[in-house]
Amino acid sequence: MVYVDGWRGRIGLITPSPGSSTEAEFNRYRPEGVAVLTTRIPLHGISREALDKMNTYVDEAASLLATAEVDVIVFACTAGSLINGPGWDKEIMARLTRLTGKKITTTSTGVLDALAALNVKKVAVATPYAAEVNEAEKAFLNGSGFQVTSILGPLLSDSQLVPQIPPGEMYRLAIQANTDEADIMFISCTGLHVLGIIDMLEEDLGKPVITSNQVSLWSALKRLNVRDKIEGLGKLFTL
Repeated sequence: MVYVDGWRGRIGLITPSPGSSTEAEFNRYRPEGVAVLTTRIPLHGISREALDKMNTYVDEAASLLATAEVDVIVFACTAGSLINGPGWDKEIMARLTRLTGKKITTTSTGVLDALAALNVKKVAVATPYAAEVNEAEKAFLNGSGFQVTSILGPLLSDSQLVPQIPPGEMYRLAIQANTDEADIMFISCTGLHVLGIIDMLEEDLGKPVITSNQVSLWSALKRLNVRDKIEGLGKLFTL
């Protein structure tokens, strides 16, 4: 069945409740003919406990999106898709595939695939997360075959504060988090509004930059076989 809205493909987003950046950035940069449909899941805090609680809603959200006949479902939450260690994203994908019969990806899956596509190994990370979530992210990336050279952020515990962080503040944080040995800068969290600073950061840092919403969109489009080169989204979208 081909829909007027999404005749090249329909992306279903599962996104944490506090923010609007994922929908805004997907809709700003989506190629012609690609539709974006969203289901929200509750997130109350930035902690392992809060993320595990949020994850209990993922199956229901995926089932709801499947009824909309989307072509690919994206669990668009970095921390939620890595919180239980290396391979956790693959477990989520396998479970949701069985449940919905749809193509599935997660933000963390997109991160790993993007790092591989860009042929990098050493990663500097800027995040808004609390310390225990930063540690989980570092363990996930290190355990997935990459090396985290630094991980830095304001150590927030309130998820409602993340969508209030200005892009300029994340730019400055990324500059601070960067290390000479890092091959790439990763700005982590789908709640951040940072796609608009990717090209600027790549120029200023002299290295590729990836963000959670950027890799989520890239991963979804790959699964739709939509391979448009999108301006403003960094080196990743030129491959």
